[in-house]
Amino acid sequence: MTPLSPTPPADPMHDIVDRVRDITRANERLFARLIDGERRFRGLAKAVWKVQEDERRRLARELHDGLGQTLTALTHQLERLREKAGEALTPDLAAHLSDSVEMARLALNESRELSRLLRPPVLDDLGLPAALSWLARTLEERTGLKVGLDLDPFDERLDPDLETLVFRLVQEALTNVLRHAGVDQAQVVVRHAAGALELRIADAGRGFDPRSFLATGAETTGSGIRGMRDRLELFGGSLEIISEPGRGALVSAVVPLAEPAVNGAGGAAA
Repeated sequence: MTPLSPTPPADPMHDIVDRVRDITRANERLFARLIDGERRFRGLAKAVWKVQEDERRRLARELHDGLGQTLTALTHQLERLREKAGEALTPDLAAHLSDSVEMARLALNESRELSRLLRPPVLDDLGLPAALSWLARTLEERTGLKVGLDLDPFDERLDPDLETLVFRLVQEALTNVLRHAGVDQAQVVVRHAAGALELRIADAGRGFDPRSFLATGAETTGSGIRGMRDRLELFGGSLEIISEPGRGALVSAVVPLAEPAVNGAGGAAA
């Protein structure tokens, strides 16, 4: 009877290679799931943001077409009543009626202004440069804040969502200047650069510590900054804030002009 040959000892390097290969496959599957989850989250967050903008547009239209038309009719009726009554009105009643006309006219102007601030029609009709010019003019008329605009020429309209994003970023940053900077001037710069849009809003006001606002969220400015940062990240952009107490502030943002791919998606798919 032939004696059995001894079983060769297992190669430990072979076992290690197999385990590393299994771990690598598991990591690749996990990474692919993470990428897919990030893509889904970004899509959901964008959808929520678009719903918010659509709701702003609807409310703005209702203010303009609904309440605005009602206030217009009320103003005209009061004016006709004043004209028809004429000298039959006592001085006291005439003064009250004039005050009522003025109040109706003021409410009409306020409703129109609120409608434009919710969603300026010029943004949808004429695009980003015209909307930023309107915003700068409106802020100076209403608040005294002088906004200097330095905009690269736009040969064609940008993506509507991107136009809305940039407009909201400028609007939020200038609102923070009004509330906290203590100055009456600000500068807005928009540039094209290597497939991206660069945005800078600067002021020479009180300044602040950006890290403390982002960390604590104790101030309205902090939530505004986080909101700007989060919206930019949905579009593959980034936000940088340079400021310190007493030295003004610079809000700088970069956002791609084209829809970014999720980093690593190609590798995970392979």
